[in-house]
Amino acid sequence: MKRQVGSVILAVCAALVLGLTPLAYAAGAPKAVAVEPIKDIGTVAKSEKVVHDFVIKNEGDAVLEITQVRPACGCTVAEFDKTIAPGQTGKVHVVLDTSTFAGPIAKGVQVITNDPATPKFELTLRVKVEPYVSVKPGYARYIMVQGEDSQASIAQTLWVPDGTDIDVVKVDSPFPYMKTSFREAKPEERVADAKGKQWRVEMQLTKDAPVGAIAEYVTVHTTHPKQKLVQIPVSGFVRPVVAVTPAVADVGTVEVKQPLRRVLNVRNFATEPIKVTGVEGMKGVDVSFESLQDGREYQVTLVLKPELAKGPLNGKLKILTDSPKAPVIDVDVKGTVM
Repeated sequence: MKRQVGSVILAVCAALVLGLTPLAYAAGAPKAVAVEPIKDIGTVAKSEKVVHDFVIKNEGDAVLEITQVRPACGCTVAEFDKTIAPGQTGKVHVVLDTSTFAGPIAKGVQVITNDPATPKFELTLRVKVEPYVSVKPGYARYIMVQGEDSQASIAQTLWVPDGTDIDVVKVDSPFPYMKTSFREAKPEERVADAKGKQWRVEMQLTKDAPVGAIAEYVTVHTTHPKQKLVQIPVSGFVRPVVAVTPAVADVGTVEVKQPLRRVLNVRNFATEPIKVTGVEGMKGVDVSFESLQDGREYQVTLVLKPELAKGPLNGKLKILTDSPKAPVIDVDVKGTVM
């Protein structure tokens, strides 16, 4: 009996030395085992969503906890079992969106658990993404100036490489300022040596497109049994008629013991020349301008004077032009005067 008591005491002492409580020592530990950590799905159509459940088995003798699942680009985890009892299995449900991929890809998720031996491991989906419907050129890129007619409509030709006839039934524009249309391709618009029906999808930005970057997809709905949706990437940039750089005249925190100079660049992106005709500053700030390229580019100079009131600097600089498109350009002036 004394030997048994002594053995228990030694075991408890050993657990304490190792930083374990007697309860943890007795309970054991979970063991996470991915039944099939790499799943080869095979060939799928572009834009198809691949759904798969990875099975996780707990081969330990304590409850396995999945605390987090971190998806790679293009993957989203719909759900996962947070706890798995000893000897039982759970799942990690993964959805892979193939809209932006082509060819063989491998996308994974990282699983974080309370398994002390394997606190994290990878689950991987392998897929070969093939479009059943071909598109030429397969993308649209725009560079335009707000308020002006955009470049000619960008056209796409769609067909099935094996010659199967399909119909285009609808085209979804990603923006209210992008017009889209579709029709069967004319003989002169067809891709050479391609059989079957061919379709023409045209897209054009309108004058009221907002200034900024463009990054979206036009979605074409087809009658192909294996690829109902075809997504065409749209990118580019809508420029302002006149751009001021920097957009805000932030002078920072300054001590104005002597005149302090700051410079802005004014550039015209419109088709016609636009001249800067004047600038209006604010109290304590002198402003002037000069032409770098008449009708195209100007430099505006701000000079902060020593008599400028101390404290927050908040005001506006007005740049005047001879264009009805942008007759007055307001530029915020910010900073703190010490």
